[in-house]
Amino acid sequence: MDRICLSVAIVPIAQEFGWSAGLQGIVQSAFLYGYMATQLLGGTLADRFGGKAVMACGVAWFSLASLLLPVALSAPVERAGLTVAAVLLARACVGLGEGVALPTMNHLVAAHVPPASRATALGTAFSGFHCGNLLGLALSPVLMAALGWRSLFLIFGAVGAPLLALWLAVVPARATRVEAATSARSSTLDLLGSSATWAIIVVNIVNHWGYFIYLSWMPSYFHQALHLDIKSSSFLAFLPWTVMAVGSSAAGLLADWLVRRGVPVTDVRKRIQTVAFLGPAAALLVLANRTISPALAVTCLTMALGTTSLGQAGFVANISDIAPRYAGQMFGLCNTFGTLAGIVGVSAVGFIVERTGSFDPVFKLTALLYVLGTVVWNIGCVGTKVFE
Repeated sequence: MDRICLSVAIVPIAQEFGWSAGLQGIVQSAFLYGYMATQLLGGTLADRFGGKAVMACGVAWFSLASLLLPVALSAPVERAGLTVAAVLLARACVGLGEGVALPTMNHLVAAHVPPASRATALGTAFSGFHCGNLLGLALSPVLMAALGWRSLFLIFGAVGAPLLALWLAVVPARATRVEAATSARSSTLDLLGSSATWAIIVVNIVNHWGYFIYLSWMPSYFHQALHLDIKSSSFLAFLPWTVMAVGSSAAGLLADWLVRRGVPVTDVRKRIQTVAFLGPAAALLVLANRTISPALAVTCLTMALGTTSLGQAGFVANISDIAPRYAGQMFGLCNTFGTLAGIVGVSAVGFIVERTGSFDPVFKLTALLYVLGTVVWNIGCVGTKVFE
């Protein structure tokens, strides 16, 4: 919710402050600079000290940082000529806190959940992750209509307080079964020395390129390309994220069921990730048509995001396959590369749209990347333990 609300608020903010599409892309990518900076650090700290404390610090940080955007866009900051710099800093600070969340989540699943159920656990956790997008898209237009766009960042930031209290009360501090065995450390260079790691990195890069474009630009696409108002744009963007939340859970259940039926883990990871990439590639090629109707556009984006979510049981679950003792560190490492791709993608979309007046080149390029990522994955994926 703290992350996606800007993708809705960016439309009235850009109108109020006169921001071009290129500048909008830079502003939306600022979150990812902070997000990238704490991926590896968060995963490494979680593996070493446990995930509960690391996640708690992250929640406290990004919740407080969310409150900064209205300050960055206030009249005194504008009079000082520092608006853009302050906005970039505020959003980067949100990213710093959120950057530890997924590596820590991956560590906690590896530490607490038996291998045969990890894909299901990851899928369930990621469905909650996507539900934040749903709530943000559903609530943001309503709150903006009633209280203005500044209310989004104040209300969503304040939600962090009860969330933090719940986290501290419910989540166990450590898991002796797995974490006691992590005294032997694997360095980042050790992890980078394996082709199995690089297969995950490449797929993560492609996945994040597409995912953050959807996350940051979908409401703007509906508003600018399909000429819908911001409220309709947000609610139309709601459906793809709903399917993605369901798909995350379903993918985990399917993957674990296939493994229990005797299908080799490597084959399960390869097949599921292949569908997770080739499905969106096909949908994006259909979407790359300037005369497409809003109904077909929503259908294509729903298919793209729904099938992309299967990757939670593909490359994400594969991290625990090859490096269960270093799941947090591995996830942080791979997600750092992926987030860098997200930064480039989100920024590039703004300039491409500004220059061409269309999202079509973005969709075609992303479809090509999905195909290339599929090839690399099927060559390099390994479903067995690589790092002891």
